[in-house]
Amino acid sequence: MGNSRWTSFRSVFRETDLWVAIDSSHYRKEAERFTMDRILFYRRVLEEHINLHPEFRDSLIPVVAPGGVHPLIQEMSDAALAAGTGPMSAVAGAMAEYICRDLLKESGADEVIIENGGDIFMKLTAPATVAVFAGDSPLSEKIALQPVPGDTPLSLCCSSGTVGHSLSFGVADACMIACRSGALADAYATAFCNEVKDSEMVHEITEQALKMAEILSVVIIAGDKVGLGGAITVKFV
Repeated sequence: MGNSRWTSFRSVFRETDLWVAIDSSHYRKEAERFTMDRILFYRRVLEEHINLHPEFRDSLIPVVAPGGVHPLIQEMSDAALAAGTGPMSAVAGAMAEYICRDLLKESGADEVIIENGGDIFMKLTAPATVAVFAGDSPLSEKIALQPVPGDTPLSLCCSSGTVGHSLSFGVADACMIACRSGALADAYATAFCNEVKDSEMVHEITEQALKMAEILSVVIIAGDKVGLGGAITVKFV
């Protein structure tokens, strides 16, 4: 994160905690205020929908969104339906994507990266290395994906049964999923992390994930076991 390629800042409001990087030639202080404005806007969209449909927040299974909702809500609903999870499994990835796309347009930047609690959306002009944090696993931060500009815009979302506060029914230390869609990557990361009931299932679940057409790459780590594959270059660090 800390290099001359990007200027980075943190933007936090309640549960939303973003790390934002913009290519340094396009960074302006106004970007920080704009990012906070977009956080507040999308949180308001989400909260107003939940006030009318509390099951959207509480359900652990898909909830079909009614017609005419904001595209953020629709994408979360569609991602949950594809993955078989509750809509909120897609919230962090969806927020990262929407704010990244808004910031690209507003700033005129060539590169923007938004990280939202382990879920990333990025647009690149040169390769970047994204290491997978896997808690106490001996493989934590030893395996990375290295997306190139042609892979982006791209979402890399990570779910864990052993790290962090998010609800999980699996035991994987990390399940990273790469998709074009932030909502889909987030929901699939949750779904496939839930399926890893012991470390011996890592390769089986990795193979299942790679059968999904929308999934570009997968890294699943449980203890000293890893399953990985897909179109994005893997680097050992």
